[in-house]
Amino acid sequence: MIRQRIVTFLTVLSFGLYYIAPGSMVTVRAEQNILEKQYIVGMESADQREELEEEREEQTGTEEINANGEDNLKENNMVPLALTEEEAEELAEDPGVAFVEEDVCVRASTGETERGTESTGWHKKEVRKIKKNRAAEEWNIRMIHGDQRKQEKKKEKRKSKEKRKIRIAVLDSGVDHANDIHLAETVSLVPGEEGMSPLFMDGTGHGNSVAGLIAAEENGEGITGVAPGSEIYSYRVLDDDNCAPVSRVVEAIYMAIDRKVDIINMSFGMDTYSEALAQAVKDASDAGILVIAAAGNTGEKGVQYPAALEDVMAVGSVDKNGDVADSSSVGEEVEIVAPGELVRSTGVLGEEIVSSGTSLAAPQVAGVAVLIWEKDPDMPADFVRALLNESANGYGDQEQYGNGLVDARYALEHYEEFKKKYKKNKETKLEENKEKVLSFEDTGCVEGSWATDDHGDLIPSRRINMQKGARFNDSQNYKVTENPDKFIFRGMLDNPWWHGYHKQNYVASYIYITQAANQMGYGGTVNAPSGLSPRAKAGIDAGISYLQKSWKKELASGTVNAKAKRDFVWGMATHTLADTFAHSAYVWNKTDKMWIHLVHKKENAYRKDKKYAVADEPTKYPERWNDARNAVEESIRRYEKTGHPAGTYNEFRYVKNSDSYRLGKIYDFVKDVAGVSAASGYKGSSCSTK
Repeated sequence: MIRQRIVTFLTVLSFGLYYIAPGSMVTVRAEQNILEKQYIVGMESADQREELEEEREEQTGTEEINANGEDNLKENNMVPLALTEEEAEELAEDPGVAFVEEDVCVRASTGETERGTESTGWHKKEVRKIKKNRAAEEWNIRMIHGDQRKQEKKKEKRKSKEKRKIRIAVLDSGVDHANDIHLAETVSLVPGEEGMSPLFMDGTGHGNSVAGLIAAEENGEGITGVAPGSEIYSYRVLDDDNCAPVSRVVEAIYMAIDRKVDIINMSFGMDTYSEALAQAVKDASDAGILVIAAAGNTGEKGVQYPAALEDVMAVGSVDKNGDVADSSSVGEEVEIVAPGELVRSTGVLGEEIVSSGTSLAAPQVAGVAVLIWEKDPDMPADFVRALLNESANGYGDQEQYGNGLVDARYALEHYEEFKKKYKKNKETKLEENKEKVLSFEDTGCVEGSWATDDHGDLIPSRRINMQKGARFNDSQNYKVTENPDKFIFRGMLDNPWWHGYHKQNYVASYIYITQAANQMGYGGTVNAPSGLSPRAKAGIDAGISYLQKSWKKELASGTVNAKAKRDFVWGMATHTLADTFAHSAYVWNKTDKMWIHLVHKKENAYRKDKKYAVADEPTKYPERWNDARNAVEESIRRYEKTGHPAGTYNEFRYVKNSDSYRLGKIYDFVKDVAGVSAASGYKGSSCSTK
């Protein structure tokens, strides 16, 4: 019998704010009527791990990581186990076990800790007051001199050598492919989301906001990130409550290590030390990755983990005057600060949102790290971290401000000097940064989507219910009573009308769902469009009918009204629309001279060729995802029109410009809905599904 020492802890995990109730991870072993909890057991060797797995076979495995995970816990000799407290005590005596931790989260206290902002830094703070920010750049970008990137880009254009893009892993609530952010990879590790549409990956908008501050493109739309164009590797670990167990975070860190990213950004925190998380972070650091995390929003209660770990840069938050925010966690672990109060960033479905917290400060430091690293990608992470700290404007108490306010311009202007002096593991000094801090009387931002006085509760953004609806079609929460193996909404084979699958007329299905949405908001009757089969109509009607008893559970903040319901159902329609470009897409096979259907699994692919098992991968045949994004944007524009028109076949028109893919039966479906004349333009974009 394997025995071991056990260290049990309560994990508080969020973006500095949100937590999972302990009961959510507790299961009952019926035959013994004993409560079990999820644990992470760290073993000293692979042999001991295998022995434990064999002995506890029925208790191994975790429901906290979905099938998109890559067994990184196992690879690092960690075993997820469902144990009773008595069983954990039995394991506690074995010397061959490195650690045991309870993989659970508890609800945190809310509220801010008030404190003064007296400066006790290396130099007195000097400010340059700005009455109102009228510049193109957001106030926070100006405060950290992030606009210096433009000067650097001009210099780089004069050089012929092409440098690789810096890779940043964002462990968060996901990043939507529809945003102007370059996504190199997007994966959800949340259970039940294995096939989540990349267009609607972020369930709360938090991940979009974090990634946008790092890498949103400079294209005249929305905000521009500190380091536009850098590559984002998005790992959705936080669920729709912005919570995650440690095991899921650890899995994502090792996935980021495998992708050889340069930076990991984690805008969440937990109150208690975790051996599993510390080991994963150390392994990331040893692999040459710069790990950056939000210090937390717990004020004087101290810096949260993972930010408090030695291998992590802990980032605090300052306001529009450069003063540390009252909620920003303080302690000797704080390494640097950045703007985090009333910061504008990317939201959901094309929105911009204004929010607050150290969650927003950390990605701005990550963005400046990218600007430094772009000058020479071969420099080590320790060099980038050292330059960030040495170039910071240190005007405040170190436990509040760390080394000071991050300063992109000072870092880049002194880059060559620092590089010449730099020696690993030795202190390298620059002349002290005494730049005046920009202070804004009016930033042009007001509190929006998340920000509350205690940084606790979510305030729904204008389109949050539409985003929830767009994600809902993939829900596993609703099963057919007579057949528990089937879902009411999920699954394109059983419910093609919800998933843009060509076994039913997806054009007619999309239109009918938008009509149902308008009925939710404004009443009246719904006339089914031509081409909608009785089966599809019955399936859609049954699904919406089922929702009537679930609105409080599904709508943001549980607020049920006509607008919220219309938003939600229209979001479901956009899911059908967007899924068409994944589930009904065909690509040309030059060898066999035929159009091949893209599927999800290799075993279902043409000749079992994995290159055709990429239906939901936005980096494969990316033109279809750009077209899907344009289609969704067009659908939202129709939603917002006065007169409340329903959707039309015209939202599918973007396929007509494609030469890389076609849509199954699009010509036939448009013809059934709107006639031969309307369908004529789709003929060259359609293919048979036989």
